[in-house]
Amino acid sequence: MDGSNSEGGRNTPSSPSSQASTAVASENGITVVAIAAHGDIVLRIEHQIGKGKAVRSFRVDSRTLRSNSKYFESLLQPGRFGEAANIEARHKSICERYGNLAQAPAEELPIVDIEDLGRINVKTIDGLVSDFLYVLHGNDTHSHPPVANLANLAVVADRFDALKMVKDYVRRKKMIRALDGKTTPKQDAVLTEEKVRQRLLVGIMLDYPAWVDRYSARMITKGWVGAELEISTPLWWDLASRVEDELSFRRDSVLDTIQSLQAHFLRLYTSRDRQCKLGYDSSTQCDSFQLGEMVRFFTRIGTLQFQGTVFDVNDPPTPYAGDVFTLLDTLRQVPEYQIDKFHTHCGIRTRMLPLLDLIQAWLQCVGICLDCWQEHRADYAWIDAKPPLLWKRQNGRPRAEGHGNRHAGVRGLFTATEKDWT
Repeated sequence: MDGSNSEGGRNTPSSPSSQASTAVASENGITVVAIAAHGDIVLRIEHQIGKGKAVRSFRVDSRTLRSNSKYFESLLQPGRFGEAANIEARHKSICERYGNLAQAPAEELPIVDIEDLGRINVKTIDGLVSDFLYVLHGNDTHSHPPVANLANLAVVADRFDALKMVKDYVRRKKMIRALDGKTTPKQDAVLTEEKVRQRLLVGIMLDYPAWVDRYSARMITKGWVGAELEISTPLWWDLASRVEDELSFRRDSVLDTIQSLQAHFLRLYTSRDRQCKLGYDSSTQCDSFQLGEMVRFFTRIGTLQFQGTVFDVNDPPTPYAGDVFTLLDTLRQVPEYQIDKFHTHCGIRTRMLPLLDLIQAWLQCVGICLDCWQEHRADYAWIDAKPPLLWKRQNGRPRAEGHGNRHAGVRGLFTATEKDWT
């Protein structure tokens, strides 16, 4: 599984004991890799790499490919396409000359041309295609490939509609669990966006829920969503099955919730209701003082900007693009302003910190649950759900009981049209 972004050296696929990986030089100078030593066809695979095109040939068993890949089942099914008819005629001719297909040299076998392996990122296709074909033939590859190689393998498996075979193989060999166990918390915390995306794609395609939950949540909180990319970029940069759209929607919902908290306090201190409860004659002045300092603080940290309504010539502000946890930490720095020595705890700090803690607790649950995404997407996805009209603070922190209740709770908080923070 050779990947250009691998987290280790290139992996040379191990040769299965039953069917050795033998390179056979044909008479016309083309090398054919024998995935199945007695295979009956040759796959000639072309894939664009940079400005050049890689072309490699592999001897394989057509019946095995058909039984483990819906793509090859459709392509090679007798009577369906001309490809199958040509193969059958060539096989008949070979058997007349050699007695059986197993004795025929590779250059005599019918050739099936395949173009494009999918949206992968590799420097060479040799190891990747070999590993994929080994898996389809029930043979072993390298036991612990890097994540980038697994991501490329998953993309190829999806391209040829053979994910189940690859998924079962990876699970049986405990490949993802081994990679997860070797990654320390310190290493995990500094993973780049590409490595996080590769893990998320592997988790989704090869069915590893822990990675889907963990790394989808990180993409949401880090802001690694919503970018416009070229169609030629690797698939992990543009996650399929609406995952990319779901992550973007969840990110927007989180930011909207944090903004609603800021708006809540601005609304309180601009209302006619007195917020200072001390009962002194200076209580009205205290509220005005707190409002001014609050506006000054929000403006200084960049979460509030003034905009006129008489004649607006400004474009809407660009949404916050940084780490959500950094934003919460910045909001926690709000001082406890005092207009004089008698007015203690009149500002928003005492009231705001518990609400920031509440949001942070719920942020631990914003990742995608793979089981619910696959089995109950219509009821589970945020992007398609009808948002509740009102969320109240009494709903509290995430509850341990009830898988579905927790999902409903986190979605209710972050997508509600109105939020009551009192």
